Amino acid sequence: MKCKILALLGAMTMLAHVDITAALHTNAAPPEFVGSTTNGPAVYTRFRNPATNQTANADTYVTNLVFDHYLPDSLNQFVWTNFIAHTNGRSTSLWSVRSHPPGWPTNGSPPNLIWNTNSLLWGMKGMTAISQCWEGEGYDGQVPITALTRRHGYTRGHGMAAEGIWTNWTGKKVWFVTHSNQRVEAVIARASVSLSRGDFTIFVFREDLPRGIEPLRVVAQTNLLARYPVCPGAPRPVCQTEQTGHVNAGIPGFTIAAWKGGDSGSPDMLPFANELVFYGGRSTAGPSLAMQADMDKLCVLEGLDPRKYQLQWVDLSRFPAYLPR
Repeated sequence: MKCKILALLGAMTMLAHVDITAALHTNAAPPEFVGSTTNGPAVYTRFRNPATNQTANADTYVTNLVFDHYLPDSLNQFVWTNFIAHTNGRSTSLWSVRSHPPGWPTNGSPPNLIWNTNSLLWGMKGMTAISQCWEGEGYDGQVPITALTRRHGYTRGHGMAAEGIWTNWTGKKVWFVTHSNQRVEAVIARASVSLSRGDFTIFVFREDLPRGIEPLRVVAQTNLLARYPVCPGAPRPVCQTEQTGHVNAGIPGFTIAAWKGGDSGSPDMLPFANELVFYGGRSTAGPSLAMQADMDKLCVLEGLDPRKYQLQWVDLSRFPAYLPR
């Protein structure tokens, strides 16, 4: 699979078409290497390709850029090299089993959930924070809930309810799965829906999630974009789960449609070495002070100490930030 990624990457990273092989087998001159250039953390090789201006009947040149590598101290390089090392034999499928028993959910039976040990996310810290089944989901996998603390779950805000505190989902069950495929049932106590302060809903559970479930650490979207910028034609892995039980990495060989109707609120995560870090949801808001304030308010309403249930922020300061170009 590594070879597949690297082979496909060559096609992906071309900013303009340069067919060197074709030039070698025709009378056309091969592209000429004319130097390197950078865009943020990305380093590109620059080629000059001869072209004929038929209107003016004159020889001209077209300059093309090809992604070569990332700067060694960049977050892009850190993520990309770790991603390549993690992909051999891996699949986009999260589950080897994900099904509902007959009559679910009215019969009260839990879903059947078993992790796929060849999944791209298998073994990564935070993987167990992903829940793709709860009693309020509607269609399978839609409006998924992601654990951000041992007492709080995240999903979309739009389409849920008006902004405010709600008990609409009180008593609804949410299922998480440990690394050893033990189902963990969380029961919703109440929720806070946000629309004007960011698009998200935060649920508070009646009990803490056990040690076998690892809530995701978080990073602000603005901080991530500054230190992990999008560079044209360069690989930039992310991890986006979606309603059918797969993960999209945005890299050839690991690309899945993850912006379908019903994917809203599915977690967007940074593959940070062997850890998944939450930075937002599909078309929904990322972690913020407003989100923490809603978590704190729900804790107070449940008689909990908010200091025990704070978002855990990842420090990216060791990686340089880049100005957009």
